[in-house]
Amino acid sequence: MKKVVGLGACVLDTLINCESYPKEDTKQKANGIFLSGGGPVGNALVVLSKLGVNAEVIGGFGGDNAGKYLIEDFEKYGVSTKNATIIGGATSFVSYIILASDKATRTCTFDRGTVKDDPKNLIFSALDDAYILHLDGNYLECAIQATKYAKEKGVLISLDAGGLYAGIERLLPFIDILIPSAEFALGFTGEKTIPTAMEKLYKQYTPKVLVVTDGKNGGYYYQDGKALHYDSIKVNAVDTNGAGDTFHGAFLVAYCNGKSVKDCCDFASAVSAYKCTNKGARTYPLSMDKVAEFIEKNK
Repeated sequence: MKKVVGLGACVLDTLINCESYPKEDTKQKANGIFLSGGGPVGNALVVLSKLGVNAEVIGGFGGDNAGKYLIEDFEKYGVSTKNATIIGGATSFVSYIILASDKATRTCTFDRGTVKDDPKNLIFSALDDAYILHLDGNYLECAIQATKYAKEKGVLISLDAGGLYAGIERLLPFIDILIPSAEFALGFTGEKTIPTAMEKLYKQYTPKVLVVTDGKNGGYYYQDGKALHYDSIKVNAVDTNGAGDTFHGAFLVAYCNGKSVKDCCDFASAVSAYKCTNKGARTYPLSMDKVAEFIEKNK
């Protein structure tokens, strides 16, 4: 079985369900508050594991209660933590997310904690038998060192480029599977349209795979010098938190199974849409059978 190793933001989310986004300086009753592991790489790894791919997380975790929760949450979903590093005295990455039902919006505030971006926190040997190293641009120095090690082992590098992080251009030349958001692609290149942004990204970095996600509008994949559109499945979303992370995890599942880039996009888009019909980024039931049933119903 092919293995995907993830390194990036692993976050303890406190999710707050509300009828609408609260007005400033007021009090509002929540419809529910719950904890969940989160973060772009973290959620993608859980999707990979649920859909049958060997998934493992590496990097540093705080030695606090939040870090303990994150490790236990990964293990609950079958993501290996044997090569994660627990750092005593350090605090973990946490976020607070308001999910407003009326407009299906997600608003997040966060604290990155005190885990340092230090390659000493990495156990590089975890990459020796990996097929893909999946990154999200967080902990950039760790990501670059892990990427260099992985490249020497013939490991493919995947990047969820969701944010315009400082220094991200240092990582882009190493990326084989580049999947930015539309916001990133347009903001990074300065182009006005996704197709022209993709052309610029491809000419500069020549990744093996280039896909841009555009939320409910679907997105584009780059093939034979052209940006080709893929559709999204329209659903009544109840929770969009983690939808992009889910896309990345599902895309890598299909890629590990030898699917074409177009088929990977269609599969990932379907899994992401299915996720949006469920509350939570990890707790909902997800399997290949569930995805197949969802796709069949939405043909």
